[in-house]
Amino acid sequence: MASRRALSVRLIVYAILVAIAIVDFYPIVYMAVNSSRTSVDFFQNPGGLPDAWHLDNFKALYYRFDVLRLFGNTLLDALLAFAVTIVLSVPASFAFAKLRFPGRSGLYMIVIATMAIPGITFVIPNFLLMSRLGLVDHPGSVIIIWAVTAVPSNIFLLVALMRGIPNEVLEAGKIDGISYVQTLARIVMPLSVPGIVTLAIFNTTGWWNDLFTPLIFLQSDDLKTMTVAVATILKRFDTDYPLLLAGLFMTSIPPIAIYIALQSYIKKGLVIGSVK
Repeated sequence: MASRRALSVRLIVYAILVAIAIVDFYPIVYMAVNSSRTSVDFFQNPGGLPDAWHLDNFKALYYRFDVLRLFGNTLLDALLAFAVTIVLSVPASFAFAKLRFPGRSGLYMIVIATMAIPGITFVIPNFLLMSRLGLVDHPGSVIIIWAVTAVPSNIFLLVALMRGIPNEVLEAGKIDGISYVQTLARIVMPLSVPGIVTLAIFNTTGWWNDLFTPLIFLQSDDLKTMTVAVATILKRFDTDYPLLLAGLFMTSIPPIAIYIALQSYIKKGLVIGSVK
């Protein structure tokens, strides 16, 4: 009786998971299929399969909209932002996790509390600041805002990981005479690789899909990211739905590929700090 009940529960859980997977995966399949159609074929039967499979929409994106440049802009901005945010987050996380100084707990709570503040509230101050710095319509504005806004959540994750680093290892480093910077580079960061890779995945995929920040701070077409280009440049061809779907499909592929390739690190990163 108990085995039948457990089997029934398991089947229900599997059915729910399959339903969720179908709902999540359907838009990707829909974009992939309809991006290979002509406009005439699409309007004749929007929900059906193409009469013939074409790659003309992808060729148009490559030749007319310089997709490689758009991908390069997005990738470069995300990599530079991640480098900046790691430089800021790792020392701060180590200080909160292992160093003893007055007001540590209060300062840590203030930093974590900023995660609850809606990002939209900083739009006007950020724009005024970047305007005074001369960084409007410059990649530096997007890089700085992405990097800084990611610091609190990065600290929250890394502190949980670094608290698990044995104090004996750090003490051994001090006995060997290594400096603070060497401690971070030789001991802390190598032991924090799962967390850092997890942050790289979450941060870069979030920035890749970010429409709002690049849309506000980057006006030139040469500087736009892939997501912004799909929303603005391709919007000029809003009646050519297969072309739009091709752009959306190409934009969706990198985050999906990252999650699939690095899912083992995601699993490790989600449980860091939960056990000692």
